[in-house]
Amino acid sequence: MMQCLMVAVSAASFCLTIVGLQDAGGKKQPTASVAGTAPALPSGFFLEKEPEGAKTVEESKAAAKSGDKVVIRGRIGGSKNPFIEKRAVFTLMGAGLKACSDDPEDKCKTPWDYCCDTAEAIAKHSATIQVVDAEGAPLRMGLKGTNGLKELSEVVIQGTVKEAKDKVMILNATAMYIVPEKSVPPKSDGK
Repeated sequence: MMQCLMVAVSAASFCLTIVGLQDAGGKKQPTASVAGTAPALPSGFFLEKEPEGAKTVEESKAAAKSGDKVVIRGRIGGSKNPFIEKRAVFTLMGAGLKACSDDPEDKCKTPWDYCCDTAEAIAKHSATIQVVDAEGAPLRMGLKGTNGLKELSEVVIQGTVKEAKDKVMILNATAMYIVPEKSVPPKSDGK
């Protein structure tokens, strides 16, 4: 339990630093929406067809450099709250780690937090995804629920790497494809 709390606090602190929620000490503040209008995702942001050539989070982190155009695939998760409230930012987990829900024996109430793994493993297999405005600041809108996005949604993201160093990868998303959930066939009743 303590490990889950430490992972959640670490992920939340990391994401808050990324979106620039600092005091007025001279650091850049997120831009407000123009003339009081609500921010919106770029036209055509959600794709109807899956982009080709997607790499896992882990593959992308190993090879990508700042400024690279990439296509990356993963699932939303990594903490109890992988979506940053009122910001177009979330954490994407690579295929190298399994969510708690991937273990039929695990009865975790928040399987997207990957609390079965260490904070180091979560950091190694995660990337921060953000949708930014013209100035490069994350849009001031939440993404949870948009087009059905939720914890453990599998997505393919196109974008430009903002930062790639050490264990950190920040991707400015320009387009997203939501992988349809696999439907479970009805159980046979033996007839």
